[in-house]
Amino acid sequence: MDLTTCPECGNAAEIVWRDVLESTDGPTEHAKVVCVDRHWFLMPVASLASPRLPARGGRHVSTDVPGRDAPR
Repeated sequence: MDLTTCPECGNAAEIVWRDVLESTDGPTEHAKVVCVDRHWFLMPVASLASPRLPARGGRHVSTDVPGRDAPR
């Protein structure tokens, strides 16, 4: 199961389909994304966001905070 975030609401979303579609700039890989709130999108794979990682206790944390996991 490939996961990403919904471009509309930010909730968890699953990539349910991938394929290469023709465009005026040449072939481009696209994906169909469906979120838990049933929003769906057909978008270029290059536009997909990385999923947020759940921390212990079920909270979501940002992976780009420097020093967050530094030893004390």
